[in-house]
Amino acid sequence: MKPKKSRNAIITGSTQGIGLAIAREFLERGHNVYICGRDETNLDIALKDLSALFGSEKVRGSICDVRSLKSVEEMIKKSVGHFGSIDVLVNNAGIGFVTPFEEITPDQWAEIIDVNLTGVYNCCRATLPWLKDNKISDIVNLGSRSGRYAYAGGTGYNTTKFGLQGFTEALFLDLNQYGVRVSLVAPGIVATGFGGSDPQDWFLSPSDVAKVVADIIASDSRANVNWVEIRPSRPQ
Repeated sequence: MKPKKSRNAIITGSTQGIGLAIAREFLERGHNVYICGRDETNLDIALKDLSALFGSEKVRGSICDVRSLKSVEEMIKKSVGHFGSIDVLVNNAGIGFVTPFEEITPDQWAEIIDVNLTGVYNCCRATLPWLKDNKISDIVNLGSRSGRYAYAGGTGYNTTKFGLQGFTEALFLDLNQYGVRVSLVAPGIVATGFGGSDPQDWFLSPSDVAKVVADIIASDSRANVNWVEIRPSRPQ
């Protein structure tokens, strides 16, 4: 069984970068999209641009801090109020830094855990009643190759992405009985300026990641794409 053609998706951290690219790809494929982020200016710009291209009825959004379950629940209430249901949750919101362990402050540690792990928990918990109502639903978590391969200065980021991989695997086992598919997409370096890196021609594009996520939610119900790694291909 194929998922319905037009689906209602929530994408966190979707006012710029990879999240915004996923929103655009979903809209191009005919889905309805609810975007959110912490920065009101970025949200307003993204909504204006996407609405101009796809129509305001297809895309809505609001401010949301995924660290707060209450904030997530309020965002979901608004999304359901407009679209009526939730078919897809894409957990893209995340932060990162490249810092030697001895220089990581307690506040930095708490924030990266809260956003990258607790934020995913909050969104999955709050959307689950809606996802369970459908014959086919999808949760796609945006991980990283840093969830398998550690690097110097990555104690904070590696910890959250290793954790997200385990969370995704276990969540699939718990939710498979309800027809809720759970997937992890783990890209290599993407041209988003992460960690202060200067984009290179061989870096992945946010649109590369977006196409993979869109293909995952389009797969037949008999297929659960658990884990996808996307590696950049260096020019020869």
